[in-house]
Amino acid sequence: MIAGVILAETIEDAIRKIRLHDADLFELRVDKLVDFSGIEDLSNYSSRLIITIRKREEGGFREFKEEERLELFKKFLTLKPRYVDIELNSEIRDEVIALARKHGSGVILSYHNFRETPPFERLVELVKVMEGYSPDVMKIVTYARDMKDNITVIKLYEIAENLVAFCMGSKGRLSRIFSAVYSPFTYASLEESAAPGQLTVEEVREIMRIIGG
Repeated sequence: MIAGVILAETIEDAIRKIRLHDADLFELRVDKLVDFSGIEDLSNYSSRLIITIRKREEGGFREFKEEERLELFKKFLTLKPRYVDIELNSEIRDEVIALARKHGSGVILSYHNFRETPPFERLVELVKVMEGYSPDVMKIVTYARDMKDNITVIKLYEIAENLVAFCMGSKGRLSRIFSAVYSPFTYASLEESAAPGQLTVEEVREIMRIIGG
């Protein structure tokens, strides 16, 4: 499956993008929104929504206090979205996981490193820590400084299930191709990229067509 990443400033524009694009899921980057009115209008798409309110340190577009992020999670979880994404290293991790379980939404537990790809042993440690929280999906995203970093991340698929793992950056595009094959879903851009090296929905579909996936 493909999750198209929605970068919009209003709910109205987010819905426009959902209607225009062919993706299986849609990650709404709430940290990109500047107008939160009309949340209820997203209810028709809740079964395909991933709600992400990314903190600045892991690639968020705005600076939020953790208390502010928690309140936004509470508002958007009333939609009962397919998934919510919360960072492993977030102060509000446990509260968001509990709220998601209460509303029947799946949990994506995530880790992002925009500087480098840590050694494989360190990434394995992260997977083991994540598994302790029993998330529905684990997401590990690093930055590729050279082509070997792709292999480091791809090897994680040998030890974990329900994993989304890939490298950012121009040198990490190979890992995104593997993610399209081995992950429960992979992320792709709609009208603008949310991360360096991100493929478009059309590119991912073409890759899947070529490899028969």
